[in-house]
Amino acid sequence: MSVFGWYGPLIDLSEAALHVGGFVQLLVFIHRSTPVEYKLTSGGDVIRTDIKVADDTRSFFSVSLWQKKMAAAAIPGDVVLLQNVKLRKFGDSTEATTVHCSSLECIIHPYETLVSEGVDELTANCRAGLAAKEKLRKVVEWAKGAGSTFHNIRLPSDQKTNQFFRNWKLPEKGMSRDYLLLSEVSCLTESCKVIFDASIGEIFLLTPWMNLDELRKEKLFVSRRLSNDEDFGLAEDLICTGCQLCGSPLGLENGSVDNQISVPLCCSKSLNRLHVVSMIYRPFMLYVWDESEYLPLLVKNQAAEILFGNIKAEKIYSHYSWHKSNSHPNTNAVSESSHSSAPIGNSPRAFENGERPSKTLYQIWLILLKMLLEQGKNSPLKFEVTVNTSMDKENGRFEMVSSTFPCSLLINRSLD
Repeated sequence: MSVFGWYGPLIDLSEAALHVGGFVQLLVFIHRSTPVEYKLTSGGDVIRTDIKVADDTRSFFSVSLWQKKMAAAAIPGDVVLLQNVKLRKFGDSTEATTVHCSSLECIIHPYETLVSEGVDELTANCRAGLAAKEKLRKVVEWAKGAGSTFHNIRLPSDQKTNQFFRNWKLPEKGMSRDYLLLSEVSCLTESCKVIFDASIGEIFLLTPWMNLDELRKEKLFVSRRLSNDEDFGLAEDLICTGCQLCGSPLGLENGSVDNQISVPLCCSKSLNRLHVVSMIYRPFMLYVWDESEYLPLLVKNQAAEILFGNIKAEKIYSHYSWHKSNSHPNTNAVSESSHSSAPIGNSPRAFENGERPSKTLYQIWLILLKMLLEQGKNSPLKFEVTVNTSMDKENGRFEMVSSTFPCSLLINRSLD
């Protein structure tokens, strides 16, 4: 048991929304563990590990693990007791996250034991209290009843999994042979270009600083920041001075973190090898998923423009700068002006006269980001990706070239 003691009740996952902001204990079955890792040439670090868990009241629930030791102990197929985790609300979903006093205790391992032994045998050796024992019995009975669903669970031996279910309709067979499962893409051994359908899970900001505190680490995940109306610096973190063609940050801003990264002398995408300097989208990792795998895609400026509705970074930054000097830019302003019939205020004259535009490109950009990261509701996009097998996954092995929105997604969003 944790040396800190219990700071909250042992709850069912179905009751999580009732305890937002407080500490709880969770006795759960682990479906899947996904590390979010970022590597530099000088080394690397696992920033956060996301696990999907379940109990007898809810089949899927997200928990973010920020401690490496705890993440290493979170083995898919195990039944564990998560102690002193904090519940938070991000948009419409409730998730759990670990803090300094959190801990993880493995109750049943390995998964084969859960399948082969009886309920009484599995619960007999549990040293927890009566409430925890009763909860363990319910979780074990539920897991055994769902055993046929978990027979392909990803174990440490890298067996395939189908624990993530699609949230869209499958295309009819024979429509195209170019679309691969992400599990197939991740196993490619030759450099090539591939096209596949996948849903967006997260946008992860890249930084050369590895020793970050928990608050700054959480700011690297864009989905968290979009749910915080008081976070005003997203445009500054996603946009910088760089080369419009190759997408390399050039570190020309004062105090920019890009000064710590070696600036390429020549542009690999220019005929005369000279950089075309302007405001660009800073390179970031786009985590995409289907029912078989998560995959990190490196996204540079031109690909980011396509992803963000062909809106250039320079335009976004100019509108953001206006908001910063005249008001607090936040997503609430989007909803307040969403029913206005006035035109988009992006004319230089409106900015010069100090007039507040009814809806700027910056606000539209925030809406688009929220739409892309709307977990459970976002339809898949079609991605074109280059695979460079000489690179690691976290260093750009998979680089996005372009993306296409399905027509159904655009129609549904316009109706909303």
